[in-house]
Amino acid sequence: MSHGYRWEDHSLLTREEEREHIRLAVESIARTTGERPYGWYCRYGPSVNTRDLVVEEGGFVYDSDYYGDDLPSWTNHNGTKHLVIPYSLVNNDGTFGNGFGPGRDFEEHLRYTFDRLYKEGETSPKMMNIGLHMRMVGHPGRAQALSNFIGYAKSFPGVWFARRIDIANHWIEHHQ
Repeated sequence: MSHGYRWEDHSLLTREEEREHIRLAVESIARTTGERPYGWYCRYGPSVNTRDLVVEEGGFVYDSDYYGDDLPSWTNHNGTKHLVIPYSLVNNDGTFGNGFGPGRDFEEHLRYTFDRLYKEGETSPKMMNIGLHMRMVGHPGRAQALSNFIGYAKSFPGVWFARRIDIANHWIEHHQ
């Protein structure tokens, strides 16, 4: 998934600038990794044009510029069926600098969130986003907290750890 071409606020770009930055981001990732990104997520949130431009660009399976739901959904965007996989800032390691101190606090928060969603998942599907950044979670104490949480969550039956493209492919296959 691409997080943009530069660390910029897409809402401040003109439509043409944003179109070009999406193109440059795709080109840069494809050149660097040998594969284009299949998803899109703006750093500071989308502009009024972002989804139009992502759909127009083609090649994107989904975007994640939406915070108002817990599960993927289809949207009809200008006549094109488009998948949205929502994102959440609640379980984001960026909160380490804005409220979470020790890794155990983040681990505890993730466990509480997981426990609640797992229980609710008995009667309806649930998805738990966890946003991670190497500069945040890569510190030893935080990495250990994440490892502890992963071990905890994996101890429950039926839990699936998936990349966003895997979620998108599952949604496409089972929820057209």
